[in-house]
Amino acid sequence: MQSKTFTLIQLKVTLLLLGFTLCFSNLTYAKAKPVVYAVTGTVTDGVDGSPLLGVTVMVKGGAVGTATDMDGAYSIEVASAEDILVFSYIGYQTQEIVVGSQTRIDIAMSDNAETLNEVVVTALGLSRQEKSLGFSVERVEGEELTRVTQENVLNGLAGKVAGVTINSTGGTGSSVSMVIRGATSLSSDNQPLFVVDGVPLISTLNNITEFGSRNPVDYGNAISDLNPDDIENVSILKGPSAAALYGSRAGNGVVLITTKTGKKGDGVRISVSSNTVFDQPIKFFKRQTQFAPGFFSFTPDDLPPGSVLTVNESEGAGAGIELDKGYFAVQWNSPRDANGVQVPTELVSYPDNVKNFVQTGVTTTNTCLLYTSPSPRDRG
Repeated sequence: MQSKTFTLIQLKVTLLLLGFTLCFSNLTYAKAKPVVYAVTGTVTDGVDGSPLLGVTVMVKGGAVGTATDMDGAYSIEVASAEDILVFSYIGYQTQEIVVGSQTRIDIAMSDNAETLNEVVVTALGLSRQEKSLGFSVERVEGEELTRVTQENVLNGLAGKVAGVTINSTGGTGSSVSMVIRGATSLSSDNQPLFVVDGVPLISTLNNITEFGSRNPVDYGNAISDLNPDDIENVSILKGPSAAALYGSRAGNGVVLITTKTGKKGDGVRISVSSNTVFDQPIKFFKRQTQFAPGFFSFTPDDLPPGSVLTVNESEGAGAGIELDKGYFAVQWNSPRDANGVQVPTELVSYPDNVKNFVQTGVTTTNTCLLYTSPSPRDRG
């Protein structure tokens, strides 16, 4: 009898423990599975209340995100009340909101003054907000121009401004071409107007208007006289609207250059820099070296007996007598006999004359800048 009673008690205890185990398992499963619910709302402009399209809404620290539609509405799923929603949009301040018990969160975004209120100096020292301009403006700081020192300040702008093409017309010291948004004229050099500290400067190209032996020497354009280390910043005004500020001279754009000025500081500062650039030709143009200058090709047999061949170097066409054939002719460098008459010399080609003439160019730029300003006790 006692044995049966004891067995019955063991069975009840076993069932009771099994029930507690099942309840604990269900409770653990319920805690492990998070409750996901949706948060909706609208995003508007904080000034005029208009809906904002394309505002990014993200759960901070996660990969869940969405964007607002044309009505500024959004819907995003969150896993807990501790989640933080991040609202970001170009030109507006980023906002972070804790979800808490909210299922609807409406946001009014404020302008980001740091990005929308940039001031640009346009004409005659006038300062205007960049967002209010009706033409494109790009700005390059002076530090970017001197990171790799160039002998011409325009070469330092190469590759730093969109829509601007910069080419050197020759070697060191020659003119540098700057064309904004492509060439607009076939009769001019398409160079923009340069304004240095409010003073207009015409910087035209040299050595591009003539051909042949009378091509003038290219001593560089006016902008090459500026020292890149003296420039604070450069602003490029693009488009026809920029020409309205300076007249017809600015039809190809305007380049505003602001030089460095004295700043408040203590004591004296000295900045010394040295830069050396080596120039070597990467490629030589192919040119014919088979015929001498002339308009017609002939041989000595085509001339009357006793005639002396003469090569006229002023004839630009290279279709004269054939070279390296053992022919003799009077040339520009032919020696003279006792009577002062030039003696014919053999006609030979010099295919590497340009390559042998050009040497490695070395350009060294040394700069020493002295900064000084009165100290506070001197000003007092």
